[in-house]
Parts: sequence; C-alpha cells; structure tokens
Amino acid sequence: MGGDFHKKLDKLISYIEENLRAKQSSGIKFVDPRNLKQKLLRKQNYVIFGRRGSGKTSLVKSIEGSDSNIPIYLNLEVFKDITFPNIILQILCESFKSFKKVMKKTFPVYKMRFKPLEFRKKLKKEIKKIKKYIHSPDKGEQEQRTITHQEGKAGADIKGILKGALKKSKQTEVAQTIPVDKLNKLRLNLPSYKEIFNELSSLNKNKSVFLIFDDLYFISKNIQPKLIDYFHLISKETPTFLKIATIKYRSKLYQREQGTFIGVELGNDALEIDMDYTLDKFEELQNFMKQLLQTANNESRAGLNPIELFSKHGFIQLCLASGGVPRDFLALFAKLVEDLKISQKTRTKIGKVEVNKKAIASITSKLDTFNIVSEKESEILDTYLNMFKRKIYSENRTNAFLIAKQDFEECPQAKQAIKELVDLRLIHLINNNTSSAPSDGRSYEAYMLDIGLYENPRPRNFDQIHPGLKEAKSRKDKIRAAPKVSLHDLEAEVNKKGLPGQLEISE
Repeated sequence: MGGDFHKKLDKLISYIEENLRAKQSSGIKFVDPRNLKQKLLRKQNYVIFGRRGSGKTSLVKSIEGSDSNIPIYLNLEVFKDITFPNIILQILCESFKSFKKVMKKTFPVYKMRFKPLEFRKKLKKEIKKIKKYIHSPDKGEQEQRTITHQEGKAGADIKGILKGALKKSKQTEVAQTIPVDKLNKLRLNLPSYKEIFNELSSLNKNKSVFLIFDDLYFISKNIQPKLIDYFHLISKETPTFLKIATIKYRSKLYQREQGTFIGVELGNDALEIDMDYTLDKFEELQNFMKQLLQTANNESRAGLNPIELFSKHGFIQLCLASGGVPRDFLALFAKLVEDLKISQKTRTKIGKVEVNKKAIASITSKLDTFNIVSEKESEILDTYLNMFKRKIYSENRTNAFLIAKQDFEECPQAKQAIKELVDLRLIHLINNNTSSAPSDGRSYEAYMLDIGLYENPRPRNFDQIHPGLKEAKSRKDKIRAAPKVSLHDLEAEVNKKGLPGQLEISE
C-alpha cells in the first residue's frame, strides 16, 4: 500500500465519519434503489419506519429540495421533555416560524404585496400568543371581570317648568371565576390554525404543506397518539400531509380513549414506508450496501473500488454484523479501513475475523443507545437479551433461533421485547416465515443474535448460521434446524425475577 493509496483511504474515511448522521449541512447522499423518495413526495400521509441508523432522516430531508411542496421539518427529539399539551403549542410555534421563513423566501421585500404582508403579520401575532400561552397552567381557574350598565328613572324639577323622568346610568363591576383548560382551548383554536395552513398554501401557488415529524419515538408513548391526532385534524380539509419518521415498536400511533379513536391508523389514515433492509432478503441487502459504499466513494472523490478492500467472506460478514443498518455498516467499515492502514504489513484485506473483532468492540455504543432509548423498560429488555444470549450462544453454541408464530399471539410481553430488541439492533430477523426441521406442522420466525454479542471473534465449537451462504438448500436447512425458543418459558422466567412494571405494548 503506497502513500497515494493511503490518501485515498483517508479521503473516504473522513467523508464517512463527517457524514454518518444526516444534519442540516451534512449527510451522505441518500441511496434510493427502492424509489422511496418518489413515494414520499405523494400527497398522502406516510409513516416511515426504520431502526436507528436506517436512513429515515436522510429520506425525509431528501424531499426538502422539491419545488412541488412546502416541507416543514421538525426534529421531535428537541421536544421530548415537554409535557402534553404544551408540546402541541411548541410544535405550532416552530411551524409558524418556518412559515415566516417560507414567506420571506417566496416574497422578499421588493415583491411584498398586501396579502403576503398581512399573512406575515398574522403569523407574528400567533407566535406571540402561543409563546404567552405556553407558560400558562394546563388547567386551573381564571378571574374574569365584567362591567354592566344599569339605567333608572329620576324625578326632576327645573325651575318648576319641566317635571318628568330623566334616565341615569350606573356602572357595576362583577368578578367571577371561570375554569381554564389549555387542551380545550387548543381544540377551539383548531379552525384558525387550519386557516393558517390553508393561507400558506394559497399564497405559495397552492403547494402542498408537508409537515415532517422526525424521530417521533423520542416522545413518550402515551403522548404520541394525542400529538399525532391534533396535527392529523389540522391536515383534514387542508393541503397538509404528515410525514412521520420513527422506530416501529417504540411508537404508538393510535389508541381508543372513552370510546373515541385518537391518532392515525395505518392503511386508513396513513400509509407505511419500511426503511429496513433485513437479513431475510440478504442479496438485496448486499446490493444496497455496495451502492452505499460506492456513493460514499464517489462523493468523497477517493477514487477507490471499496469492495476490493475485502477478502472473500469479509464483505458478507460486515453485512451481517451491521444487521442491515446503513449507519452501523458505514461506521464499522470506517474503523476497519483505519485498522487496515495500520496493519498493512501483515494483511491487505478486511476479513471475517477482523469484522467480528470490530463488531464486538463496538457493542458498547449499541448498549448505551439501548439504555437511553428504552428508558424505564431497559431492565426488562436487558433481561430478555441476556436470556437469548445464554440459551443460544452459550448453551447451543450458535447464533440463530426459531420462535413459533403462535407464541407471538399468546405472549404479548415477550413479543414486544423481541420486536424492541430488533428495533434496537441487538437481534435481527433472518426469515419471517419458515418451518422447523424436523417439521412439527407449525410456522416460525427465525432470528439471529447481533455479532457484537459474541464473546470473542473466533468462538470455538460454534456454528454461525446466516442467510448469506450460496448453497440455498443448505442455508435453509440450517435455519430450520436452529434451536427453538419458547416465549411462554421466557415470560415465566422474567416474571419470576419480579421486575418492576411491564413493557408498553405497541399497536
């Protein structure tokens, strides 16, 4: 490896590390083999599901440059500690601030006319009112004073000539206490807020308004359906469409409350976009990761062929170690290339063992994220994860396992734990519909432990099962012969530990 080659590697690594997270001024160019951007541009409400690092933010930000709509981007992580209904007021306030920017761009001073000017004044007034209202109590009482006028008659004798009735007026101030409910007032203000969204569209050549809610999962689950419901009501009968990016099993999109449906229902009120490249479609996953690397290479102008940096099984193992998550894939790749530069005298390719080493070294950051995202439920999820690792890795010396689909229906707590561990990239789906070997007439889902959970990069007496083998029949038979895990037994084991609380079931 010469100096010129090192410079090329440095270019590629620097570009990846600087653009791993999509931000206002950075982010790797969105790779879109499924044509998701075109789908998202449709006049329809969409919920975008994907694990952390799957590219949700890159996707929603990719529609910001379109001339056919008005994108209003809101990162909901900023509002995660705000109570309900104040969070609605905060989002309205930030939205109207964005509306002002849109108007300033569409109508600079020299183009300003009467209607746009009046609309900007209205926005300024509404923002001021909302800011003031945020600091008022959610519920309480307010003193209201009213003045009444009373009229009466009085006798008069003016020089003995005029004698009759003259009217006199008396003012009386009455104080009374009235109940105040911030949420009810928000509901009463709904028509005026809808009108503001309509006016924004009308003044901008009737463009659709795309209200983009990124990272919904940072908001507490018990708030999510109420928050979505309010803005879904705003979108009705207005040219406004919701684009909500979130993690599937950290989200609650709707609920029933006192016989009323609150939130949005997939299929009826909004359509779904799935961002994940799961291991059950391994060939598609590999092709996507190759495109991702080539895009990074082109954007960085490194002038490399990234695939040539891998040994025969190195690239496949990296796809497995990433669990199909683009950010994890790129982060591991950058670290592996950095190590490759250092060890150039002993090896020139990234191999399977090197991938395992780096995945194991990086698992701490995943577990840190796991604790942050899971909040109070982390102890329960950690218990389930340790049981999977003990039963599969330690006792059966493999990485894959089967779960009967019937168990999912009968064990909602264990099901929720598995789905959240998948979303947290600690276990991975490798086949969503298979049978066991020998067959017992039941249907199963097959999962794989994250490679970062291995205890060492060269585990002894260990049979790694994965969907990347070329021999399709052998691969299928190995998956079918993987050990079975009973969700009934898992739930019973967790219950014995007497952990506080339960996992909140997502719809």
